[in-house]
Amino acid sequence: MRPIVSAVNSPCHKIAAYIAKALTPHVGQSDTFVRDSRHFVELIENIQVQETDLLVGFDVKSLSTKVPVPETIELINAILPADLANIPAVCLTSTYFFFDGSFYEQLEGAAMGSPLSPVVANLYMEHFEQKAINSFELKPKTFLRYVDDTFVIWPLGVDNINRFLAHLNFVHPSIQYTMEVENNNTLPFLDVLVIRKNGSLGHTVYRKPTHTDRYLNADSHHHPAQKQAVLSTLANRAIKSPTKNTSELKNNTS
Repeated sequence: MRPIVSAVNSPCHKIAAYIAKALTPHVGQSDTFVRDSRHFVELIENIQVQETDLLVGFDVKSLSTKVPVPETIELINAILPADLANIPAVCLTSTYFFFDGSFYEQLEGAAMGSPLSPVVANLYMEHFEQKAINSFELKPKTFLRYVDDTFVIWPLGVDNINRFLAHLNFVHPSIQYTMEVENNNTLPFLDVLVIRKNGSLGHTVYRKPTHTDRYLNADSHHHPAQKQAVLSTLANRAIKSPTKNTSELKNNTS
């Protein structure tokens, strides 16, 4: 179970949002950063793959609740001005909440529901992956990460990719990965199904087996911005897959 508590109107909400805004320009500067699935498609469209290359996906288990807070605070303080040095620590350690008549405190990781958590998770993972890659003797051909999901092209065989997984899980005890290797020349990443074909990478839309095609009802009382987000996501997903957009548009309007 993940403790997800809205931080709106909490004592640290506004200052956490302020710190998140100050940190955002410093996130996403690495070559491994993936902004969204559309950006991912752009990054892989010109990549050439060999028959011996493996397409591999890595996923961090429960990243937000496992972010090492002390190390992350050090990273933040190295970025922010000195007069803001103590504020991130207050935001990241004020993780108490009231539920069903009792107070609780989240003892590890960043609080899901805080505007600061997604930013610090990305910031820490950029530090983590640089440390992990630099400290392993074998290097991936491609390493692309969206928050806690990573797409890798590995040119050095199955045995060595298992060694690389073991290495990733050794770097920090809180950051533990699962791994998925391509099956029938395909590998899902975000909502994209990557397809190996003729030495290049194609793609189409990926839906999990549990996906039901059920979305917010237009007549529901959800905020209009949430409904607009659903529509824009579906439209962008169809547009970004030009070879399949006819069937995707039909699926979205059926």
